[in-house]
Amino acid sequence: KMALIICIPFVLVIGAFDLKVVMTVTFAAFALIFVDFWFQLARWVDSTILDALYGNGIGSNVPHTNFDPVFGASNAQGDLLLDFVMGAMFIVLPSFWIVALGWSGAKLGSLMSGLATGTSAAQDAGGKGGQLAMSVAKGKI
Repeated sequence: KMALIICIPFVLVIGAFDLKVVMTVTFAAFALIFVDFWFQLARWVDSTILDALYGNGIGSNVPHTNFDPVFGASNAQGDLLLDFVMGAMFIVLPSFWIVALGWSGAKLGSLMSGLATGTSAAQDAGGKGGQLAMSVAKGKI
């Protein structure tokens, strides 16, 4: 997060303060700040699934407190499911989140650049009207 915040001025200067670059950096910063939520959610799901699979504390409801000759090999399918879910929650979901918001920032930036380009004709017409008014005012003086 801090590296992105440090690099924002350099990226904006190199990008010549283009609206597309500004929107992309804005969405990327939001994605990196919000990705902490996904990590905390994954941590919570991880601990909840671990409690569901292996129990919490000491007691008869804990799966591995009773004498079991295989001791845990009977829960290999649950362990494999837990590995897949945690891999997806810690790696795939935050990666997808950052890519999706970066893509949407780039697309929104190009849309905003198009809007800025579309208003250039009105800006030119307003500038010509201002110049005409100035020339008329100077002619009267």
